[in-house]
Amino acid sequence: MGFFTRFMQKKEKSGLDFSHIKTQEEAKALCEQNVLVPLYMIPLAFGGEDSCNNILYVPAQTVQWKNRCDAVAEKMLQKEPSLRYVCTPEYKQKSFVPSALHIHVSGKTRFSQKIQIW
Repeated sequence: MGFFTRFMQKKEKSGLDFSHIKTQEEAKALCEQNVLVPLYMIPLAFGGEDSCNNILYVPAQTVQWKNRCDAVAEKMLQKEPSLRYVCTPEYKQKSFVPSALHIHVSGKTRFSQKIQIW
């Protein structure tokens, strides 16, 4: 098991629970308290839009993890522009805050990573 995988799995045991956050307004309130930060699901550099449909609210550490995954994906996309990048949030209960992110790059070359948030 690589360092990156072990690092991601540690988050699973963090005890975070955002199941009580049911709306965007509640998530934004936690941003004002520096508990959550906005995150582009599809990076602007990959053609993602600067709109509420592309923004998730997550703990700051998640942004760092996703940036690492996106850096790997970007190198792959530079070599093979025909690859497809997909980031899919996973939710627990009715929470507005995703519990995990699934990142997939597919085509001739493949890359998959799950980022456990809470």
